[in-house]
Amino acid sequence: MQTDHLLDDIREVNLSYLLLMQRLINTDREAAMFRLKIDDEMADLLSRIPVSELARLARCNQLLCHFSLSDADQLHSLIRATGDDSMRQVHAAILLGSNERRAANDRRQEERRQGDRRIHDQGPPEGIERRQGERRAEGDRRQAQRRAADRNEDGEQTGEGRKADGRNG
Repeated sequence: MQTDHLLDDIREVNLSYLLLMQRLINTDREAAMFRLKIDDEMADLLSRIPVSELARLARCNQLLCHFSLSDADQLHSLIRATGDDSMRQVHAAILLGSNERRAANDRRQEERRQGDRRIHDQGPPEGIERRQGERRAEGDRRQAQRRAADRNEDGEQTGEGRKADGRNG
């Protein structure tokens, strides 16, 4: 019985959250995207979902929203913050903004690690291999041209030397 009440509460919170998200996006899109930490594509999608679909989404047994503070220290600092609500809001914004920046840095580092692993496992991407091959081929062509030019210079000097001696080739 207790579980049924908890599931009902979760579904109610989910529906409230989805409706609030949609209302925020439709009221002030940029602020909503910042507050909800979503991109343009997600904002577009959420703004177009009919209420009947939002209600259906809300009926799952998992919370669709998540707690934004990453650790207990952040929560303690907000609880212990000065009694002034405006200062508490500023403090919360700073904490949540730093969480977002930290999460973005973590994502970038993970993408780099995955890219490094891919390069290590598979070798350089196809475009790099092609460019390296083109550079090698260009270097080989230049070297062959230099050799041919050197041979021509040697031949001309030898021919000129013969003419000076009065001998023809």
